[in-house]
Amino acid sequence: MSGGGPLIPGLTEFDRPKGRMPAWIGWLIGIVLAAGAMIVVVGFVGGVGPLRMLGTTVLEVQPVSYRGTADSTSIDVSIALPASGLCREDEVSVVAYERSNRVEVEASVSRPKSGQCTVTSLGGDLRWTTVQLDQPLGERSVIRLSDRAPLPRS
Repeated sequence: MSGGGPLIPGLTEFDRPKGRMPAWIGWLIGIVLAAGAMIVVVGFVGGVGPLRMLGTTVLEVQPVSYRGTADSTSIDVSIALPASGLCREDEVSVVAYERSNRVEVEASVSRPKSGQCTVTSLGGDLRWTTVQLDQPLGERSVIRLSDRAPLPRS
């Protein structure tokens, strides 16, 4: 036999079986899927990272009253804490929606689903939280968003 031609007649040296992807692509897809699953699990179980909302419970709480501050573009809003009290890891947030003649406020408490709750305050207590406004409050009224009730000024 002569050594100048292909081993299999009809094939050239660059022919290969079609339809198979390289092995490194399979490994890359597997690593990306495993990393994504780990991020979801850590966010859900641990309540940390960009997906931490998957591992938290949000409790709606009611704003009770408001008071002015030294800065005309911020107000303090008091909220009634949930009946279960406030835990050390809880995050209290008050959001203000500004309209032309009123400021609407709503409040919530975010609590991790996992872990023990060390209660630091009793239920029914009030907590003051400062809210930044885009414009000075002026003569606008402050109302609770959930039932449209005006909040008294303290």
